[in-house]
Amino acid sequence: MKKIAYMIAALPLALFAKSASADISVSGSGSAAYTDANGNGSATYGGGVSFSMSTTTDGGVSITASSAISNDADSVQSSGAASGVTALTFGFANGSITIGGDVGTPDGVGKVGELVAYADDNQVAKTAVVGLTEDEGDGVSVSTSVGDMSLTAVYVYDGAGAGNVDGAANTASGASLSMALGGGTLTLATADEDVGGTNNTEVGVKYVMSAAGGTLSLGFTGTDGDTAGKEGEAISAAFSTSLGAATVAIGVTGHDANNKTSNQTDVTLSSPLGGGASIFAEYTNVSGDISAATATTDSTVIAIGTSVSF
Repeated sequence: MKKIAYMIAALPLALFAKSASADISVSGSGSAAYTDANGNGSATYGGGVSFSMSTTTDGGVSITASSAISNDADSVQSSGAASGVTALTFGFANGSITIGGDVGTPDGVGKVGELVAYADDNQVAKTAVVGLTEDEGDGVSVSTSVGDMSLTAVYVYDGAGAGNVDGAANTASGASLSMALGGGTLTLATADEDVGGTNNTEVGVKYVMSAAGGTLSLGFTGTDGDTAGKEGEAISAAFSTSLGAATVAIGVTGHDANNKTSNQTDVTLSSPLGGGASIFAEYTNVSGDISAATATTDSTVIAIGTSVSF
């Protein structure tokens, strides 16, 4: 990321009592991939430019915001979009507060074995899947640390992103705690959703540690509530290691929801080319209670491609 520092100073005194300064960072990324689902091939591509802005008040409070021009990285067609500043983050000595749009609850923490980003585009759906559906929107997030523990609390007051603070039909909330434990890092998270009066709760646990020359991740997800099809548990695990300059990872996840079971196995490989560029390959397979394959989808999908960061 190449950082461009702009000093905005000497503004008319009629507008500001004193001069102001801000830092603006610009970064970009792009990707292109080919996916194959039992002979059905498709090309996906995307990327964007991100702008990150920050300043600090006289009292030492940092204020950051971001905006972007983007195209969906796994889209099969141009779906470009530009977003202005939708949230502000206020940083203090012992934590931060974020208010605005795209605030997300800490759901999905335990699904550590679901690794692929492209290969699942043309994959058949799993019948048994635990988890929430309303996980982000307009809201507030508060983060702080106590000793070696990191704490985050989130409240999404409007899942539709319409800014309705006290009367939205869809709301969500959650909290997470991360701490060092036994040579690894333990993360505990909980999230609740209310989607038009339908309430569900998710609990997630993740433990990450070094093992056998790589990184081992173990996870658990449990969902309970009004949606019977999502009530159940998921057990997940992943292992990643280096092979020369390349990074290879394998992940497995088993879902058991509403007396149905679905399993997913992912394998990813990424190798740097220098200059911020890399090539990657992905493999994913689902089994158990899954949807039937079609002319465009299959239980096994592969993807190869390249990505670059500017």
